[in-house]
Amino acid sequence: MSIAGHDPSGGAGLGTDLAVWQAMGLHGASVCTALTVQDRAGVRQIEGTPLPLLRAALAAQLRHAPPAAVKLGMLGSEEAADEVATACAALQVPVVWDTVLAAAADGRSLLHAGARTLQRLARASLVITPNRVEAARLLGLPGWTQAGLPPAAWVEAMRAQWLPPGARTQAVLLKGGHAEGAHSVDWLCTRDRLLALAVPRLTEGDGGRVHGTGCVYASALAGRLAQGAGVVQAAVEAQARTHAAIAAAWRGADGRAMANPQAEPDSSDLPWLQGDPAQAMPSFAPLLRRPGLYPVLPDADGVLRALESGADTLQLRIKDMPQAELRAQVRVATEAARSRGAQLFLNDHWELALEYQAFGVHLGQDDLPDAQVLCALGAAGLRLGVSTHDLAELARAHALQPSYIALGPVWPTRAKQLAHPPLGLGRLRQWVQRCKPRHVVVGIGGITLERAAAAMDCGLDGIAVIGAVVDAADPAQALRAGRAVVDAALRWRDLVAGSA
Repeated sequence: MSIAGHDPSGGAGLGTDLAVWQAMGLHGASVCTALTVQDRAGVRQIEGTPLPLLRAALAAQLRHAPPAAVKLGMLGSEEAADEVATACAALQVPVVWDTVLAAAADGRSLLHAGARTLQRLARASLVITPNRVEAARLLGLPGWTQAGLPPAAWVEAMRAQWLPPGARTQAVLLKGGHAEGAHSVDWLCTRDRLLALAVPRLTEGDGGRVHGTGCVYASALAGRLAQGAGVVQAAVEAQARTHAAIAAAWRGADGRAMANPQAEPDSSDLPWLQGDPAQAMPSFAPLLRRPGLYPVLPDADGVLRALESGADTLQLRIKDMPQAELRAQVRVATEAARSRGAQLFLNDHWELALEYQAFGVHLGQDDLPDAQVLCALGAAGLRLGVSTHDLAELARAHALQPSYIALGPVWPTRAKQLAHPPLGLGRLRQWVQRCKPRHVVVGIGGITLERAAAAMDCGLDGIAVIGAVVDAADPAQALRAGRAVVDAALRWRDLVAGSA
């Protein structure tokens, strides 16, 4: 539910919030706090919703259509803000407060409220999303527009004022649109950590700002929270959708650039999570060919048999083996794969991958070494594959610019007990789109030969299979059958792309 003002241009306010949620497959409700008259020059007139009407509208919505999340936008008067704060404080759902204090075009005040009311709004919210100008005003701090880490005084003030122990508020997302530098960096501040989410800064129309970006950001954030995501995942969604909305901005009749809330993000909009965006990791070397059918094998004998059956992209995944035997297995597998020009990835054992000059290494999020080691792997020419299970992990993998990204589990799997729910084909298709065109994408988890075609139809470059080959009565025949399905899907995709 959006509690905000009405922008007649459709560039911000309630209309934009509802459009974002529609694009996300969500149903949106709304309570209007004010009607406005505005154009490119600014907000000409504001008529707040009479307090009895606002109170009745809130009560009706909360009684008959209780929301899964709430987004607060322009509130107008102190009386309206107090009424909204009271209603939100009684809710047991995520509340996102977009701290709309003034119109971007002319600076006209859009929230007349004292410190007590502002504090009540903050305490009723799960996440607060100020830009740097709004944060400076609310925190009583001097302006800060430089790139890099927020000054310590900002972090201390945000935590003291908005994130005290026991408070409902979990995070402040300090948006980077008003900063300088090649990247727009949003800072996610919680009680115990500070994370950077960075995207390339876009040149905004006519030297001004695109109208409605704050609404897109906060409503996308609320939408993902409503779907059950954590704050970090929701922040990734918010930044990706806002970046896409700016890239695909509309032009109003008066020439004003307005964020496009229907724009769907791709890899150019996916933020880097963590790390210094000014010193992004160098890209890992690309694959020699698309992965196609990608068997994950438990020992060197399995690798040798798969190579004999024509596999050209493989993974050696050995768990709980004595070091001497492990080294022997890796040596045999890497030499055999190298002699056939195959792409062999070692799971986890990056030190042995370096020592025996494997084609690449596949790492889970919990197994990623530090940046110095990753740079050494890239400098040695090793390829990198990274597992991802949610949007936050996808953004972390994107920051490393790996040779491929693995998405999963697609379906429930017996190979590994995971805390992450299966993606299913719907989310798999959406996440593949988020990775394209930048990344090669592999699906993994619960993929049988019978499910292979459906998984490939989501746009994957390959599917990793374990039980479908290892547990087959005839592994060689299973490999040949699987390759036929996957190769046919890739050929058909190439044919369609060529005709287009």
